[in-house]
Amino acid sequence: MIEALRLGIVFCEATLWDGLDFAFEDGSATVIVGPPSCGKTLLLSILRGERKPDAGDVLVSGRSLYSTDRSAVTDLRAVSGFVPERFEADGKLTVNNLFTRSSMVCHEIDSTEQKDRWERLLAMVGLTRKKDARLSTLSSSERVRAALAAELLRSPKVLFMDSAVMMAGTPYTGMMGNLLRVLAGAGNIVLAAERKLPQGWEKFASQRKPKGPFFEYRLPPIVTEGESD
Repeated sequence: MIEALRLGIVFCEATLWDGLDFAFEDGSATVIVGPPSCGKTLLLSILRGERKPDAGDVLVSGRSLYSTDRSAVTDLRAVSGFVPERFEADGKLTVNNLFTRSSMVCHEIDSTEQKDRWERLLAMVGLTRKKDARLSTLSSSERVRAALAAELLRSPKVLFMDSAVMMAGTPYTGMMGNLLRVLAGAGNIVLAAERKLPQGWEKFASQRKPKGPFFEYRLPPIVTEGESD
């Protein structure tokens, strides 16, 4: 469980937001929606242990991310993935390279299963024919989809996504909505930040709650066959 307690941020000598509380339980998918420049990326940075808030704290399984002992941050990073809105790609870095890096931490599965999962993930995000492509030659949509697939190869227990649905584009909106719900149904925590609720998600998004400049939506988990056993 990730709990944010009374979070506050001061920006340019003014309070951007203050007193915000969040609770993200295991087996939940949440979308934080807010307009440009309201601090969505900043909020994700705080929840990931990257940026200490000016007020408040973040607890992961009851442990503070911002105590003098930073072991909680190390532990969170070991089990979490992050898909940024955009990233600068090294000119020689390929989609294969992203997967190779992720596979280095997949100790629980053998190389054959890794390759099978790799192929399935590439097909899911529409990049089967792009696995040898350099990231610098891909579109913004293709890059974010490649980054998502590479993170999923690691089977993260916590997945953070910054405007990834918007960047992936309309053809993938429904797929990504179902993906987030399936990940939650498997007991993971998924937290996505978007400028607006992605098209079509209003059919299943619920519990719209105002939180400072944001709105918080919860997506109902999808439990696949065998997960409920």
